[in-house]
Amino acid sequence: MHTEIDSCKWLFLRELSEPEENSLRVVVEEARADGPPEDIVILGKLIRGTRPIESVEGCRLFELVWPSYVAYSVRNESFTSWDDSEQWEGKLFRRYSKSHFLDFVARGTLATEQYPGPLRHWCLVCFRHIVDVVGCEEPELR
Repeated sequence: MHTEIDSCKWLFLRELSEPEENSLRVVVEEARADGPPEDIVILGKLIRGTRPIESVEGCRLFELVWPSYVAYSVRNESFTSWDDSEQWEGKLFRRYSKSHFLDFVARGTLATEQYPGPLRHWCLVCFRHIVDVVGCEEPELR
């Protein structure tokens, strides 16, 4: 599951909904740099060879469904920070073994290893959005 999503260069968050009570559906779309290179000026600095990041024909759409979850969060990508104490595998679709979000859920909920079971943290790293999900069941990928 990680490999197909992680083969993308970028992702856009397209939909996030609860199709049934306490289930979660997330749709992300592949994106790539497209169009002719352009030079742009940002804050007085010239940046050469930029290309817009877009979903174009041939980009893949991924639907992930968690039958249940304990918690989820959507963050603005611009306000995220890097922390070397967190541990994960994957690139755009990460599975954390240690994270601040897992710690937050452990402190702020009644969820334990006994009920509903061992908690896992998945993260979708999208262009402009970061989606974190904590639950016990792997998502279904469609």
